[in-house]
Amino acid sequence: MKIMLGRLGLVSVIALALAACAPAPSAAPTLTPASPATASALTSVTVVMGYIPDIQFAPWYVADKKGYFAAEGLQVKYNWGFEVDGVKLVGANQADFALLGGDQVIQARSQNIPLVYVANYYNAFPIAIFSLKDKNIKTPQDLVGKKVGLPAFYGATYTGWRALLYGADIKESEVQTQNIGFTQGAAVTQGLVDAAAGYSNNEPVQLALAGKQINVIQVSDYSKLVGIGLVTNEKTVAERPEIVQKVVTALIRGIEDTINNPDEALNISLQSLPEAGGQNLKTTQAVLNASVKLMVSPHLGYVDPADWAASEKFMKDAGFIKTDVDISKIFTNKFVP
Repeated sequence: MKIMLGRLGLVSVIALALAACAPAPSAAPTLTPASPATASALTSVTVVMGYIPDIQFAPWYVADKKGYFAAEGLQVKYNWGFEVDGVKLVGANQADFALLGGDQVIQARSQNIPLVYVANYYNAFPIAIFSLKDKNIKTPQDLVGKKVGLPAFYGATYTGWRALLYGADIKESEVQTQNIGFTQGAAVTQGLVDAAAGYSNNEPVQLALAGKQINVIQVSDYSKLVGIGLVTNEKTVAERPEIVQKVVTALIRGIEDTINNPDEALNISLQSLPEAGGQNLKTTQAVLNASVKLMVSPHLGYVDPADWAASEKFMKDAGFIKTDVDISKIFTNKFVP
């Protein structure tokens, strides 16, 4: 994951790529599928997933296997790679959709890349700061004077780290940060750093499964930074709104089913992820449960406009973007059931 979706999301990385071309869920509305279409009549849509096949994508496997996409007359083709590929391909209209973080969409729009966020996937920004329990780091203020490991000074983990400091009103100079690469778990357990930044449904899960007692600070508890969601472009929204509606409808059915019945979602996903079973099953199930917590929302797919405004303000104040971004063009909730 690992969602490992945001690792290449900084403005400079996007520019280079372009140059190269949870608690019990609230009740969600019942969605009635359209009549299934024949295989020959299915419309193909491409989605850039931003990682390799993984249990974090359970709602997609569920929607596929249970025929929700087919019922909408769709056949989804997955493009596995990096999140920056989604920015590049969808921005150039060479792919229909991508899973991207709100931070990446804001950066893209600041460069006049016409992305549009059409449905929320992770209701919370998925980055967390974790530490061994004996470090007694329970709040952002406990990080002052400590050494924190970051996998890089770019990407979703760095953005999340900066968002945490911003939300907790802590100056960067008050915390010592160190580039430790993608070795956060080892760096924390070996005492090389006091805490580290990672995905809340990855590194902390792995440490807990290894029997480590840890404290976890969720960035989403201190920041309204918009999480990962389904993104398309202005051309698709304007010229093929029915396709956007169908994809959103089917995906939200998959998310709803995954939240309501994670065991079923796990079994369905294992049909596409055989390597996630067997000796890896315990880890797979734990990652799924942690991912479900990120999906839970009072209104699946919806993002509060105030969260977009707060995210844009943070991105500008923190220097991730240099100009204002028109929030009214960056997202829409009109396709959310």
